[in-house]
Amino acid sequence: MRPSKLDLSANAILARLKAASDCADLHEGRRLDAKLDMSPEGIERRLREVSELLVLCESLRAAGR
Repeated sequence: MRPSKLDLSANAILARLKAASDCADLHEGRRLDAKLDMSPEGIERRLREVSELLVLCESLRAAGR
């Protein structure tokens, strides 16, 4: 089953991040000590990579049938 199309543009990601941050506790003591690019563009790159990996896995599964 393919996931529904999700807008992966930087602006759409930024809007979702802002909505999520309104629900999150981002006080200094609660932040993750991570060195990930959490900009909308960085997140977009990772989401596109995961999407490409999903397509590859589905192709490999179909080839193995």
